[in-house]
Amino acid sequence: MSKLAFIRSGILKKLNINYRVVFIDDESLQEVASFKLTMRKLYILLSTLFVVIVTLTVCVLLLTPLKYYVPGYGSNKTHMQMVRLKRNMDSLSDLVSAQQVYEENLRKIANGSYDGSKDTTKLDMNMVRKEDMSTFPQTDEIKQKAMEEVKKDKQNGK
Repeated sequence: MSKLAFIRSGILKKLNINYRVVFIDDESLQEVASFKLTMRKLYILLSTLFVVIVTLTVCVLLLTPLKYYVPGYGSNKTHMQMVRLKRNMDSLSDLVSAQQVYEENLRKIANGSYDGSKDTTKLDMNMVRKEDMSTFPQTDEIKQKAMEEVKKDKQNGK
């Protein structure tokens, strides 16, 4: 026989040797429980116990709300909410920084220590007087546009 076959046969023989596991009460020295085991039975028992525990753990995590506490697991809805919140946070931080720059410039202007470029262009007062500062159109313009719309509708057959 080869050396490998000899080693295997020795291991297989050791797996079938019977062992007795006895639990004895220390105070009364009475036998509480006794088990007759082989190494093969012990291996099968521990492997089965491991598989059952892993299966139960996976079932609990997948079939209960505990799955949301697992890092990286989450619904697409929460991911989209997170992206939306990040965008909002970025835009709000940009607004806050722009507001701070604006306030700082106002403080410098009020103190007279503004170093930026100055707007020195002169306004043409004739053009300013011509322009109407009203935000609403004049009534004549409204009537004229309405009449044009009526003419277009008549031409299109409406």
